[in-house]
Amino acid sequence: MKRTIAILLALVMVLGLCACGNSAAPAAAPAATEAPAATEAPAATEAPASGAKVASMFLGGGTPLSMDPALNSASTGSNIIRSAFAGLAGFQLNESGEAVMAPELAESWEISEDGLTYSFKLRENLKWSDGSDCTATQIKASWERAASPELGADYGFLFDVIARKDDGSLDIDVDDAARTFVVHLPQPCAYFLDLCAFVPFYPVRVDLADNEGIWATNPDTYIGLGAFKMTKYAVDDVITFERNPYYWNADAVKLDGLNFYLSEDNTAILTAYENNTVDYIQSISSSEFDRLNEAYPGELAFWPTQGTYYILFNVYKDMSPASKQLSVQEQSLARFALGQLVNRYEVVTYVTKGGENPATGFYPDSLADGLNDNVRAADGYGVWYTGTNEPSELNADYTVDQVEALQTLIDLGYPHTGSIEGGDIKFTDFPTIEFAFNNSGNNALIIQYVQETWNKFGITGLVNQEAWATLQTKLKAGDAEAARMGWIADFNDVVNFLEIFISASGNNYPRLGRPIGDYTRNSEVTKDAGMGAYWGPNGDQTWADAYDALVEEVKAATDPAERAKLAAEAEQVLMATGSVAPLYYYTTPQMLKPNMKDVIRLATGDVIWTYADKQ
Repeated sequence: MKRTIAILLALVMVLGLCACGNSAAPAAAPAATEAPAATEAPAATEAPASGAKVASMFLGGGTPLSMDPALNSASTGSNIIRSAFAGLAGFQLNESGEAVMAPELAESWEISEDGLTYSFKLRENLKWSDGSDCTATQIKASWERAASPELGADYGFLFDVIARKDDGSLDIDVDDAARTFVVHLPQPCAYFLDLCAFVPFYPVRVDLADNEGIWATNPDTYIGLGAFKMTKYAVDDVITFERNPYYWNADAVKLDGLNFYLSEDNTAILTAYENNTVDYIQSISSSEFDRLNEAYPGELAFWPTQGTYYILFNVYKDMSPASKQLSVQEQSLARFALGQLVNRYEVVTYVTKGGENPATGFYPDSLADGLNDNVRAADGYGVWYTGTNEPSELNADYTVDQVEALQTLIDLGYPHTGSIEGGDIKFTDFPTIEFAFNNSGNNALIIQYVQETWNKFGITGLVNQEAWATLQTKLKAGDAEAARMGWIADFNDVVNFLEIFISASGNNYPRLGRPIGDYTRNSEVTKDAGMGAYWGPNGDQTWADAYDALVEEVKAATDPAERAKLAAEAEQVLMATGSVAPLYYYTTPQMLKPNMKDVIRLATGDVIWTYADKQ
């Protein structure tokens, strides 16, 4: 087996390099500029009033790229937005302390027998946080904005589950006097209520919003329907909220305010928790887990989270050796081999150490498809990493997966020295890969592990650290070769993971089915890699024909068994591209002070403070 101690020692040696470079990785939160110094902790003076009951927290990742509910696509932004905005549906704790969906802005709803019509009855006297009345017409206008091509929101495609009228508008009928909001679908959508509880569907004041999201950084225009309202927005410092007296259920809100501190510095975050400046943190280095469990029994939790941590590769990057030009299809095999070289068992056992499971495919554990509660344990779904920690019979210093990957690269014609049997194989003509990540949680350690693994085989990863907001902008523009990425479910259905990579998705960072964007280091062969007919079972379809069409079938399928079959096929098409290399399935390491009660924590990684109490 590969020697874990040797790898970990190598990680320690390169630890100082993590501040240099520029390569891949979003985690859960956006960041803007320089993070606070490691010794810096926020002042505990942000309470709305003396003696007020205020909860303070660090979510990690720094300043969100956008605080606009429609434009945000990162979990840190989502967590903060949920404090000031709300959806037609939301979440509450039941008697067992479990988070369950419940009516929110809508007091009730009815679903037609054919599943095509959702009739919502809005609560009486709904008001925005500035005290003005909220109407069904305003909510419809907000959905129209979020779905519009002019806004170009990453999640705009989610509104495609709603039918369109002849004029192209969403097929929604509203009656302000009757407080009704009736949504018509072209086909049944099993997760439509989940969408109504999802941040992009949270209503905003369209008359105050702009298409750049600047309005969402100004407390005067950040007017929502949630339990709290913004009082301060300071980049790389803090976003503060006070209780919203106009919230429909304001009498049940116990906290007077919230402080969301912004940093990517794990040391500063943990220091703030240990000196009692904050009540809750995410983004904790695994090197601290043992000490924290001993020092603060019961406060460190690894929250089950439906999500996949993965490496992504830009398909416009030419992976060919200088000595041989590979076809686009052959480069897919090379990308898959790069991901296969990583020992996922070692990553979760010795690097992350948070109870994560090694990935065997892209869909995470416990994800449902309408037929199966856990697709990873269901028949018909593929398994891509089967020997991730099994010693190879050819050489016990390599795993079965690694030997398969090495043989793939040899067969593709990559020049090398040494041999698999001798345990000294190194590729001598593999192109350098620029790899970006943001320094949140364990990202630095994980990327260093991947880098050291590749280096062991003569493959160079040029690793660069960037603020998450900066990196996210770069990824959206297509100007990244590889990145560490994480995707956490917005709702419990496979379509949530499939839609990341449809051609219309702004989160499709590998650029499958998307034009090249700002990337300029492509070759003549890869200049149309995202748009050409290179995909599908036979490698001769466009991405729209091979993948988008399958996803549309998944969304339209009414037979659960047929839907599951299609979902499995779509994952197979995605994995065949080699553009994603899943490493593990998430848990969310977090710490919560014992005096904080009734905090709602979701499997999506979101934390909701609406009914929390500080005792």
